Amino acid sequence: MRLEMAWTVVVCLASGCKDGPGSCGLDLSGEVESSFGDARIDALLETTGRFSAEAAEIEASLAGACANIARDLGAEVADGAGRDEACDAAVAAIDGVVAANAGLELTVEAVEPVCRASASAFVDCVAECDASFEASATPPTCEGGELSGSCSATCTGSCTVQASAECSGSCDASCSGSCEGTASASCTGTCTGRCDGGCTLENADGSCAGECDGTCRGECAGTIEGGCSGTCSGGCSGGCTANVDGECSGECSGGCSLEFEEPKCEGGELAVDADADCQASCNADASFEMECSPASVTVSFTASAEVGADVTALIDTLEANLGVALSVGERAVRVGALVVDLATSLAGAGSAAASLGVEAGACVAAAVDAQIAASASVSVSVEASASVGGSAGVQ
Repeated sequence: MRLEMAWTVVVCLASGCKDGPGSCGLDLSGEVESSFGDARIDALLETTGRFSAEAAEIEASLAGACANIARDLGAEVADGAGRDEACDAAVAAIDGVVAANAGLELTVEAVEPVCRASASAFVDCVAECDASFEASATPPTCEGGELSGSCSATCTGSCTVQASAECSGSCDASCSGSCEGTASASCTGTCTGRCDGGCTLENADGSCAGECDGTCRGECAGTIEGGCSGTCSGGCSGGCTANVDGECSGECSGGCSLEFEEPKCEGGELAVDADADCQASCNADASFEMECSPASVTVSFTASAEVGADVTALIDTLEANLGVALSVGERAVRVGALVVDLATSLAGAGSAAASLGVEAGACVAAAVDAQIAASASVSVSVEASASVGGSAGVQ
């Protein structure tokens, strides 16, 4: 919904900004350096260029993930294929495997990606743009989300520790121990679900209810080594996230009894008491630099008949590549949502740019065109990511 709003805003601005005389010497389809002498105008133009570059990077990353899925399933996708071609091929290939196996239903469980923007970088950016801003007087807030970072005191919320040998929470990589939830891993114990290998005891429908000497896709009453979509108790090779009310040796999300160290904004928009246009530019800049955790994907399935090797190939490629597509899609949603204010700021930049000369006015007009193109690309990337996920069974 917010992406649609961003698109509507920039389209509505276009007619009001495109009529200025002169030409712009900046290529705003990628990163640029603006030096018109007005910090606000320069920030808006430079951020527009970065938005264009970010949209292109999102598109390329999604194209790569989709191409991997399609090729792994036997589809021919040319080297350098664009996002639309690659993702259409991926959807068609997934649908083809499902149609070829009677009664096949996929269940995809994912540890959702988390995107965090640096509050420190945002504050530094605002201070450079707005000379009257006093960083020490107004610490940043995370509106609509929550702050996270290192907490040297009491953490109230969730704590994420990387490569934890003792995990008791969600693990975004490989779990070594027990899994309370759906596993896609080797299982030492009883596997209830599908076994890609030999199973010592099978049900009438071919599902496993005994020991599995391959990959167990379901519940494991024992220890696992691999993906777990629920609670992992044991070692986690990636990020282990658990609820805490006390010490956190990793990154704390929620509340800290003292100030966060290296604070980040998760799921919201950074705000301080400063010029609104500077905040819009710097929030967009922060979104381009935000860190997004990978989406860990675990796939299981049911079928009314024996399935072919293509189903194993489908599960393998989804677990390897679908998480990338979902993470890119989440990044696109976050970037698109944060350029709404940037588009609004460009609407009011025309008069300020006019005082700097015809080239500055022309660059503001060019920035609107660049934002229209970038917004359209980001919106399509969100739709393409959702389409691939939906075809695979992501709810």
